[in-house]
Amino acid sequence: MIITDVDIEKAEEILLPKGMHFDGERRDFIKDLDSCDLLAVPGSGKTTALQAKLFCVARNLPLQDEQGILVLSHTNNAVNEVKKKLRSECYQLFEAPHFIGTVQDFVDKFLAIPYYEQCFKQKVHVIDGMAYEQEVERYLNANFWGLSIGTKYFRNKKFEFANIRVHHNDDGELEFTKGLDEKLSFKPVKKWIDEGSEQKIHDGIKSDLLKMKKSILRKGILHYDDCYFLAETYIHKYPFVVQTLRKRFKYVFIDETQDLKKYQLDLIDYIFDCDDCCLQRVGDKNQTIFNRPDRPVSEQWRVRKMKCLQNSLRLTDCIAKVVNPFAVDKAIDETGNPRFSAVGKRHLEHGDIPPYLILFDEYTKDDLLPTFNDLIERFQLRTTKDGEKYGFHIIGWNLRRKGGGAKEKLRLEDIFTNCVKASDKGLSSYATLSKFIVFGCREVSMYECKSVIQKIMVCLLRNLGVLDNEGRYYSKTALEKQMELLGEDDFNEYKLLAYRASVLMFQQKNSECYILVVGYLRGSFSQIFKISTNNKVLEDFCEHEFDTELLSSERPAAYPDIKIGSVHSTKGQTHCATMYVESSFKGYESSHLFKIKKKATKKTPAVYFPNPLFQENANYNYVTCQAVMHMMYVGFSRPTHLLCYASYKHNWTNERVKRMEQLGWQVIVP
Repeated sequence: MIITDVDIEKAEEILLPKGMHFDGERRDFIKDLDSCDLLAVPGSGKTTALQAKLFCVARNLPLQDEQGILVLSHTNNAVNEVKKKLRSECYQLFEAPHFIGTVQDFVDKFLAIPYYEQCFKQKVHVIDGMAYEQEVERYLNANFWGLSIGTKYFRNKKFEFANIRVHHNDDGELEFTKGLDEKLSFKPVKKWIDEGSEQKIHDGIKSDLLKMKKSILRKGILHYDDCYFLAETYIHKYPFVVQTLRKRFKYVFIDETQDLKKYQLDLIDYIFDCDDCCLQRVGDKNQTIFNRPDRPVSEQWRVRKMKCLQNSLRLTDCIAKVVNPFAVDKAIDETGNPRFSAVGKRHLEHGDIPPYLILFDEYTKDDLLPTFNDLIERFQLRTTKDGEKYGFHIIGWNLRRKGGGAKEKLRLEDIFTNCVKASDKGLSSYATLSKFIVFGCREVSMYECKSVIQKIMVCLLRNLGVLDNEGRYYSKTALEKQMELLGEDDFNEYKLLAYRASVLMFQQKNSECYILVVGYLRGSFSQIFKISTNNKVLEDFCEHEFDTELLSSERPAAYPDIKIGSVHSTKGQTHCATMYVESSFKGYESSHLFKIKKKATKKTPAVYFPNPLFQENANYNYVTCQAVMHMMYVGFSRPTHLLCYASYKHNWTNERVKRMEQLGWQVIVP
């Protein structure tokens, strides 16, 4: 296959604004159909470039021997972004033999589910983290399992059995891990050590774990992580599966590669890193923010045959100069110069807006929001196209106070009291009906609204411990089938309720939706599933009335167009103006960056590590410092016009403030 200039010109007509064209580095990537890795700076339009490549490939379908195209990404949102504009223009990409989805979707459909059905001679009941965790809890609380002393001990200590995974080691033996990538270890108990029974008890725990995993697997209840164990077992036991997938998918494209875990990348490499396939991985290693911040940023994505998109259509030159020093991985070339850095290509009508450093403390934190709004007003950003299109955002790393924590260490919830509830949006499960209704939809569509209504019922049944006819927790599919078996009247009432509630949720008439749903749950639903109307679980879930405070949690009433959320929630977004607010994680961001290399003595002042805030080439060996750089790289690279950095005032000396001013920062002290 050869992608021509004519193909690219057609893609430009579909994907770009009128009169816009792909530049040389993007055209080079679009035409390249050999295995490579594309590193793309923030705002470089990498997703658009990938869409253009897929559009051009679609124009050359069908492939030889009816081979297909495989497009994978980390999240559903990222997949939807790739699909955007392609669904109508390249409909054939959404049919077999092609596949577009998340890595999890691919693993489930082509590997885990086929192997499970072959082994257990039955269908998978549900692949869901919440259902799996509830089954683990049920297992641990059941008396008839005859759990060992050790398991009972750790259960009482709330040991996270639900997070235990199983896999094969290099010798083919079963091993337990904590999650998929952390070695499992048990904290020694002094009594067992003194008695000399520690090893025996630990062996008993592992025996219980294996029984538990087998029991839950037989029920068809899988955690997402279990699918990788099944997938790896499948391809090692039956090597022809790998050959089959290679024959089916000639071209494999991975978007947002930096967000994938090592085990995901290893699995994809094992299958598709070969001469028979074109494997292209797209992303930015400097935007890796989903790893745990107390772990080093691993070399899990080792770049091969690197190509770069360095022209950022989002960033001005002014903001790009601020962002670049925060890149942990600069891809240094043979001469010691960075091969990968953002070049700001956006030009504002009235010139670049300088970045703003806003210094605050416990007493002035309430002034941050009005100060940010004043700057938006000063530069008339609400009248710009980008202001209307992308809006204004306040973001931070540490949103909540977990497990208490020192009150003097500020998180975003301490500064903006309404932000925490909004951060729950998009989760799969909530403690109350009100939260389901307000926060349940990731994308406000009728399909998503109906899905939330079904999740409400499934979650309540699981909380109540109600099982289906096969002794399993209800899934959405099982609930629908059960309702259909009840009879025409009950099934029609259920369908009508789901439709009406979905419409109200779609229209954001949340309190009316609550009244309708709570009436059904306490009425017909309770009668169908024999739930007492006085049941405490039901009452706690439904609450006494709709929680109206949740309605104001999305954004401050005084500034309705300024949204507040985590850096993680805004990754991949473009903003007109962004204020990055420091929050405490083992200290504030600035306290991590002002790292002392050599302590002061009576004769010499302290020596500090190079600091990216001062546009110095920082090279921290400290894990948390690297995590800070990744977080600020992502946060600082969101805006098209205005970047503000709100920092804890006590970390700034007059000399540090003066250096920032010399670099072009405007400093405000509310």
